[in-house]
Amino acid sequence: MLLNRTTSSTSTSETSLITHRGPWDAHSRQYKSLRFLERYLDTLDESKLKSTPCTTFFSPNAVFHDTKGDVYLSGSHIWAWMKRLFAPFESVTHEIVEVRVIPETEDRVVVYGEFVRHFRMRGDKTDIVSPMFCIVTIGPAECEGGTDGLQIYEASVFWDTGILSRYAKRRDEEQKERR
Repeated sequence: MLLNRTTSSTSTSETSLITHRGPWDAHSRQYKSLRFLERYLDTLDESKLKSTPCTTFFSPNAVFHDTKGDVYLSGSHIWAWMKRLFAPFESVTHEIVEVRVIPETEDRVVVYGEFVRHFRMRGDKTDIVSPMFCIVTIGPAECEGGTDGLQIYEASVFWDTGILSRYAKRRDEEQKERR
């Protein structure tokens, strides 16, 4: 668990640099972009993808770059892919290392986030842990929906996807040995 809990900024405005470390707290929730990111990650963490419309977080014209170099166009395609990606897991949680919010334009910010992602396969008692880095552009909602009037326009995620396949292979081998 990370002990360094801080949120710092040169002001309370979304047009200034914001840095946050550690779990979400009352101070981080003062910033609209950090509140949005917290709600987005909570939706992933609590496996609410199936019951949440894609426009809650993604612009209809959003672009998502995954770690393998695949590109998903449109909020609905991104959301459908994420549902498939997270379906095998009982839980997925994100431990914050550091998040930086940098103004891009008057109404858009870019979030650079470093996390430790915990996956728990259905029926398992231990987590699969992988570091993750993401770059997310957030701006005003382009359609009805959004969260706090915001949506994701573009996102890129970088993490070791091979860790899951190595874990699954090891798990299969262990189950074969038990038979």
